[in-house]
Amino acid sequence: MHKLTNLLLIVIFLLAGKTAEAEELVKDKSCPRLESKIVKRIHIPKKYHEGLFLDGNDLWVCNGEGGDIWVVDNLSGEVKQQIKPIADFTEAITKKSEGLYFTTEWKEKKLYLARVSGDRLEATAETSVAPAHPAGAVWTGDKLYVIAWTRGMGTKFDLLEFDGDMSLLRTIHIKDIQEPCQMSWDGRDLWISSWFDKTIYRVDPKTFKITGQVASPADRTTGICRNGKYMYLTGTYSDLYKIEILQEADMQISVTSNAFKNGGMIPAKYTCDGDEVSPPLSWSGVPSGAMSVALISDDPDAPNGDWVHWVMFNIPPDEDGLPEAVPAEARLANGAAQGIGTGGETGYASPCPPSGTHRYYFKVYALDRMLDLGPGVTKAGLLKAMEGHILAKGELMGRYKR
Repeated sequence: MHKLTNLLLIVIFLLAGKTAEAEELVKDKSCPRLESKIVKRIHIPKKYHEGLFLDGNDLWVCNGEGGDIWVVDNLSGEVKQQIKPIADFTEAITKKSEGLYFTTEWKEKKLYLARVSGDRLEATAETSVAPAHPAGAVWTGDKLYVIAWTRGMGTKFDLLEFDGDMSLLRTIHIKDIQEPCQMSWDGRDLWISSWFDKTIYRVDPKTFKITGQVASPADRTTGICRNGKYMYLTGTYSDLYKIEILQEADMQISVTSNAFKNGGMIPAKYTCDGDEVSPPLSWSGVPSGAMSVALISDDPDAPNGDWVHWVMFNIPPDEDGLPEAVPAEARLANGAAQGIGTGGETGYASPCPPSGTHRYYFKVYALDRMLDLGPGVTKAGLLKAMEGHILAKGELMGRYKR
């Protein structure tokens, strides 16, 4: 019996080891270094900067031990408001919903759900993560992820996954990031900064594999905030940096049509020689965190340069395409809006090349927000509004010759 008991214990231990291995955050076999460039350096007052959170044009900066939370204009670096935290060592803040925020408190070893009352945060709920110290935190829309440091004989780093009520769902051991600090969420991936090695890591939340890494210009990198193709970041006593991540080839939307193949001829039905109705379009690969989809169709082969045939925005992100013959109306039943093309028309303007074979591109963009634009917006206006908010994009090209 004693031998049988020992055998059962060994089996349980081995099974537990396999489970633990499956719950580790590790580097993928192919983990490329993503190219980036500094777009802007934004001077802000010196303090012990920790987590960042972007709310519109405002960056919220947590200031660690004894510091307030700053609301900073992301263009000028001006501190517009100072908010008193719940305790005296705020590591991170992330927005759950309008008026409600999750925040981490290092010394208290607690997570709080809080609201802003005047110039201070007030707790509405709390939970302890003791014996760990919580650092970075981010809300993805259905999960709260928190980086936790457990000190002792060698510090252990974990990624804690909570639901919206701050109930712990699981713990993922962080194996391949030294001193993970703060986090961001771009609608598809988690991003984790390393205070130790000036690197930011991209993490797939489905597999918990590190799928890319970006060098940081900030010493002792702490707060990060991914926003479309840009990322804001800071470090201990550092300024803010706005960087552009250049290598995002895997974040692509697949755009197709059952009327023509990519690079194929567009049927006359969808041109000035036919019914002049828009072709059916389908797409896939819109990130789960996208708030809207936009569309631009243009012809780069026009005699006077780029000719815009279609501008549309605020398409619901859960729709996977457009039907044939979209009405030429400024506002559509699904909430989308249509702008105007080069010819001044609202909605789709059919191909009608004066000579030769022209290319017509149908470009689809997944955005991290709805756009506050009027129906008369042009391609240039739409591109301007989308700057810094594109999560993924894709295109379909068709040809036509009269």
